[in-house]
Amino acid sequence: MPEGIEKTDKGSSTSSYIVRDVVRGLYEGRYVAGQRLVEPDLMSHYNVGRSTVREALKELSSDGIVVLAAFRGAQIRKLSREEAANLFSITEVVLGLAARQAAQKIETPGARESIIELFRSIEEYRDEEGRFEFLRRRNRYFRQLVTISGNEEIHRILPRLQVHLIRNRLSVPSVERIEGYRKITEAVLSGDGAHAEQIARAYVAKTAAFIVPHFPE
Repeated sequence: MPEGIEKTDKGSSTSSYIVRDVVRGLYEGRYVAGQRLVEPDLMSHYNVGRSTVREALKELSSDGIVVLAAFRGAQIRKLSREEAANLFSITEVVLGLAARQAAQKIETPGARESIIELFRSIEEYRDEEGRFEFLRRRNRYFRQLVTISGNEEIHRILPRLQVHLIRNRLSVPSVERIEGYRKITEAVLSGDGAHAEQIARAYVAKTAAFIVPHFPE
């Protein structure tokens, strides 16, 4: 059984744990686009019954991570180039709004200090720490940005967008990524909402231009 697994009273892992582990596996490369998720294999790996696995697959399907097809079972969803471009377009708008609203509320007690601290954790990242570690720090940074914005709807939307954009193993070089987050941080700290939105959207657009062409048509 995977380390740290959650258990029910019957000793089985919960479906929510399986969902989180599949998502983490996408970040780490244990699960890849197009991969089939075979129920008996999942039951054995997570030491759970068929109903728990099916519940997890249903949740992953509702999030758009897995495709369920009759007689073919479950498969990690493959994104086309157009689908990836559409997701980046939505992410650009959503993250831009988060940056705008965070800038407008940056004088909220503790907000300025928290975003500086989380940017520093990104700034201190080194490639040898692994891609998942960078993504973990990046996600904490974005979650705090959204928390400062006070927009609960973005909290619901953004994680679902992000998980789809990790399917392609390419990423913007770390120096450019860190510089992008530096600009977003400085813009948010300035308190200028329009400028913060512009900078955040420009960063997402630049990332899309680098990654989207590598998705299959």
